[in-house]
Amino acid sequence: MGLPLGRNSTVSSGGRSRLALLLAAALAGGALACSVVGSGSSTVSISEPRVISAPVAALPVLPERPAFTVVDAAMIRSIAQLALVEQGQPADLTDTDLVARDVLAGGPLAVADVRHKTYEILSGFGPGGPFDPSMPPRPECPPAARACIDVGGKRAWLQDGGRITYGPVPITTGKPGFETTLGSHRVLRHVRHDHSRIFDSPMPYSTYFTTSGMAFHEGRLDEPSHGCIHLGHHAAAQFFDQLRVGDEVVAF
Repeated sequence: MGLPLGRNSTVSSGGRSRLALLLAAALAGGALACSVVGSGSSTVSISEPRVISAPVAALPVLPERPAFTVVDAAMIRSIAQLALVEQGQPADLTDTDLVARDVLAGGPLAVADVRHKTYEILSGFGPGGPFDPSMPPRPECPPAARACIDVGGKRAWLQDGGRITYGPVPITTGKPGFETTLGSHRVLRHVRHDHSRIFDSPMPYSTYFTTSGMAFHEGRLDEPSHGCIHLGHHAAAQFFDQLRVGDEVVAF
């Protein structure tokens, strides 16, 4: 018996099966599995649609943050000495022990950041360093002196009655032919924003202590001076603020 299709049309049993298959495929977008039961049978069985899961792409592996490590003083000293050699400066131009102290004072560092921090301090922008009250008095600098300059050791500090109140901090001193004058001196004057006309060089926080023009002032710690005492930015500001006209300065 045919299936009515309109007023005068019929479809055979086999045609009905094929029609059902086409209908099912159209509805499921080709994802339904169809089967005809028995030869010539009019029964059509349609299974549930199968959900086909697309493979999930692997998520990209994000790079880990650089791990902090224990950066020791030996590593920092080596980097500082290499920086001096690269610039054609003597390896003992500045106290690399104090440079290492100032690098470590900022807390843990990633190995990749140590070089940058060391160069930053050599350029004069270190923390200045905490004072070290445990450092024993130096007989070369009498208790009456307010500022002490260890020219050979490339360090300077402030003191009161022989007790350190600030420092020691790394310094650079005069180059050959422009050596820093040793002995006892007195603070003569302060000039906050000075500039050397002879050497065309800025001298921030200048604290003069000789009539020949030698002074404490802000300067790079990876180059020698023309007799002055180069201090980092923060140290130069401390010497400028704490020293008074007439205070004794001893260089040894």
